[in-house]
Amino acid sequence: MHRTLELPDDVPTLAEDWKYLPAWQVESWPDQLTALTGGRTPEQKRQIREIYAHRLRLVSELHGMGVRLAAGTDTGTGYLVPGFALHDELALLVSAGLTPAEALHAATQDAARTLGLPDVGTVARGRAADLLVLDADPLRDIRNTRSIHGVVVDGRWIPPEERSHLLAAVEKSAAQTPPPEEGAAMKGCGCGGHP
Repeated sequence: MHRTLELPDDVPTLAEDWKYLPAWQVESWPDQLTALTGGRTPEQKRQIREIYAHRLRLVSELHGMGVRLAAGTDTGTGYLVPGFALHDELALLVSAGLTPAEALHAATQDAARTLGLPDVGTVARGRAADLLVLDADPLRDIRNTRSIHGVVVDGRWIPPEERSHLLAAVEKSAAQTPPPEEGAAMKGCGCGGHP
């Protein structure tokens, strides 16, 4: 979220994973971003870029001091697609100075601990785990987390073909999702716009 709001000039104009959201939602993002960031002067833009660089340094310093970092994303925020945005979050953690292994730890064991879930180490003691099987080593390059071969969910192997079918179904559903009625999108969002 901060990267989008603080580096709006770096926001992509198109991304492959946007097809998994309704077109009306994706098409609203540029106007939303302009409304939030459009009136900045060149000096304000420079200062905000410095704030973003400071955020990265702060994450690195917190990590270096032993503060637990939990990877996560703001679902519902423009330019972030649920699930897919976690890959970007991992890359941001690495750009802040974490190793790929530390970023993965932030998305697994530390995230579970932060949420009060059982420690990942308990998997070996009879607990089930969801697994992501990759075609490339994320310890060499964190962007390899996107090289997904298959997944294990609730103890069931989902091979590449089935995963492709599932993603196609999500894409189809997104394409068929109508926009909300006028004003309905804000109800109950917690943003203060509507009760």
